[in-house]
Amino acid sequence: MKNIVGQAARSANFWDRPYELEDIWEAIDNGSHILLCAPRRVGKTSIMYKIVDEPKANYIPIYIDTESADSEAEFWSKVFNALMEEDFIASLKTKTKNFWDKIKSIKIASITMDGVEFGDGKMLDHKQAFHRLIKDLDHDKKLIIMIDEFAQTIENIIKYEEPKNAISLLKAHRELRQDQKFSQKVTFIYAGSIGLESVVSKIDAIKHINDLNNIKVPPLTPPEAEKFTIALFQSAEIKINQTDIDYLLNTIHWLIPFYIQLITQEIKKIYRREQKLDQTVIDQAIHNALDNRNHFESWQSKLKTALGKNEYLFSKEVLNDISNEKKISLLDIMNTASKHTLNDSEAKDCLHSLIYDGYINNNDENKTYQFNSPILRMWWNKNVAN
Repeated sequence: MKNIVGQAARSANFWDRPYELEDIWEAIDNGSHILLCAPRRVGKTSIMYKIVDEPKANYIPIYIDTESADSEAEFWSKVFNALMEEDFIASLKTKTKNFWDKIKSIKIASITMDGVEFGDGKMLDHKQAFHRLIKDLDHDKKLIIMIDEFAQTIENIIKYEEPKNAISLLKAHRELRQDQKFSQKVTFIYAGSIGLESVVSKIDAIKHINDLNNIKVPPLTPPEAEKFTIALFQSAEIKINQTDIDYLLNTIHWLIPFYIQLITQEIKKIYRREQKLDQTVIDQAIHNALDNRNHFESWQSKLKTALGKNEYLFSKEVLNDISNEKKISLLDIMNTASKHTLNDSEAKDCLHSLIYDGYINNNDENKTYQFNSPILRMWWNKNVAN
């Protein structure tokens, strides 16, 4: 197993997540449409690729990343193009001849802001066109359409078009999901590095996603993290004892694969030069990892793009304070909100986003907040707060 840091892992490099995959497949088998819930870096994309690479019988999965779409038309264009892409169509030939024959026969002349024009000259709006495409397939297998960064797409549309366009897209998807015949042919899985609930709540549109089956992708359990760590060090051909494994994982604390992989990579760089591994090396590896700005910068940039000026300044100050103090109270947070002219409701919306998007938690004490990841806390303190 290669140590792939920051990118989706596939095939032999994927660390199996059997329980999460069982949860997802059970929901698919039961006819649910799914919202895959987890902060960034937890491994959602790798799980979706696992479904693409090893689908169950009678299912055809496709993965579509719509992060860069900033309009309804561009979103639908990405979906249609993915379904009509030569590589995807070619892959169907060995999986299902009927599906391959049908999709090869469908001709799309153009995709515009107004809708989709088919080869027969008929022009339909995007939702109707998508419905027709699926209806025309009339296949014996079910299509699983996995849309990554859907929440970011909705946020982009709010920002670059207007909220009513985002609501239009959300409503169109809900109407498709509520169509019983359509849902017999298609399962949607939505995922992303920001919370869809927190995005749609800003435009009072939570009702358009309340039919989704929420499935969480949690961090690794301590036993899972230990096995993962051992596998990484075996792959790196470095011997690590139990004491150092315990120290490494206790220091990382938030046991998502990304942080374990990142620190293991830095340990290997030191080991290559010094041929030793102890707690001092682990500490140095963590210190070195903080210089990898590209791995952490998105935690700040996401806030800048997602929030208004006052909300961003408030959220940034809250994170600054937690990075300095390690923990702060809800009372202190609400006092900070008043400095940025946010009312209680606005401040709590920001706080909810910080929790959902993986920055902080109040798991230990209900009214006390801390970073999920001590490593992110150290990076934030070094590069943002001071």
